[in-house]
Amino acid sequence: MSSKRGDAHRTRAQKHQNTYAFKNNLHDKHTPLIKLITNLNVCEVCEHCKSVIDWKIKYRKYKPLTQPKSCNKCGERKVKRAYHVICRDCALGSRCCAKCLKSADETKIIPPEPTPEEQVKLKAEMDQLIKSLPERKRRTFLRYMNRGKKKPRDPDADEYDSTEGGDDKKSTAPPHRTREELMQKFEQLKLATGKDDDEDDLGDFSSGDEDYEDYSDDDLSGSLSEKK
Repeated sequence: MSSKRGDAHRTRAQKHQNTYAFKNNLHDKHTPLIKLITNLNVCEVCEHCKSVIDWKIKYRKYKPLTQPKSCNKCGERKVKRAYHVICRDCALGSRCCAKCLKSADETKIIPPEPTPEEQVKLKAEMDQLIKSLPERKRRTFLRYMNRGKKKPRDPDADEYDSTEGGDDKKSTAPPHRTREELMQKFEQLKLATGKDDDEDDLGDFSSGDEDYEDYSDDDLSGSLSEKK
């Protein structure tokens, strides 16, 4: 493009075309730091801030903290994630984004990742609930809970794998499901169980009717005349 004033129109295509997408773990993918950054689950922020941090992770611009920094609300050194300005407790208490401080009423906040203690407590609660379900529904619920959420596929990464023949797949664990999602799935299975029971009852009732044969009036009169 010419630097001449007013000459902002270019007809030719871009000179340097990218043949494959950028891969942030191409050379040192086995180092612990790269694995930690690649498998990082961005949460406690709004969707816009999440996209910003995801871009930094994708193009290797993410710089993790070497030590916790001070929270802008409580003043304690409890902020352990980069680009966050308040700690987890303050973000959950005030229901706002930990990066841009927007309220949950203005934008959607990504739910936080549960702590190990919360995971154990949630698992115990779900184990107690699914005792009322049949074995088949119980196994369905356990598969739903253990698989977690599916992450959207990255088309750029698929393009790189197809062009370069890379077989290195991300071994990232799927995000944990929230309690609201698990309760919603439990209610769906419970309703499905009730419908199945009703259908079984109707099936038993209809099967009992098959024992009675349908005789017409002509058949009955013919049988009576034969007896006479």
